[in-house]
Amino acid sequence: MKTSLSFLRIPAALAASAALMLAAPAAESKKPAAKPADLQVMIDVPPTWRPFLEDDIAEALFYRLKDVFHRRGYKGEVVQITDLDREAKDVPVLRLNLTEWRLDRTGNAQCTLTAALTAATGAKNLGFASGTALFWPHGSRWSLNRQVETADALEDAANSALRELYDAVARTGLIAGLAAKK
Repeated sequence: MKTSLSFLRIPAALAASAALMLAAPAAESKKPAAKPADLQVMIDVPPTWRPFLEDDIAEALFYRLKDVFHRRGYKGEVVQITDLDREAKDVPVLRLNLTEWRLDRTGNAQCTLTAALTAATGAKNLGFASGTALFWPHGSRWSLNRQVETADALEDAANSALRELYDAVARTGLIAGLAAKK
């Protein structure tokens, strides 16, 4: 009896896969449309010895920038682009070159970057933005707590540099919706 019904497995599997293929386009059509970008950010990171570390660093810095800009009152949509992406013509581009993001010899976290802004109404070299954060380790050198404290100090230094960058971008007046803090 088992062998006589086993031939039904293949048609049942084919019918199930056909139903999934028909349902997939319907699910894709329900996705909300992507918001148009109001600001494009391109981040250049110095080369490292690990193959994909530059991408991870650029992505981490981009999410820090996006968070800082939104906390400071920017309501626009910020997107990250790379050298491989095509830039939208009417959308401003903020180019960042990360110079350093590390713990220095004295134990402070440092984040230094240069920036340039290109918009339809003009271009502006924003110069350097830098931030420093104190690093007070409490655990042993190789503990998990030490790694978390290091990450927090580096994040604080990046936030400080990006707040300075926000003020420089707001002073240019090239991006609508960016108000300088008083």
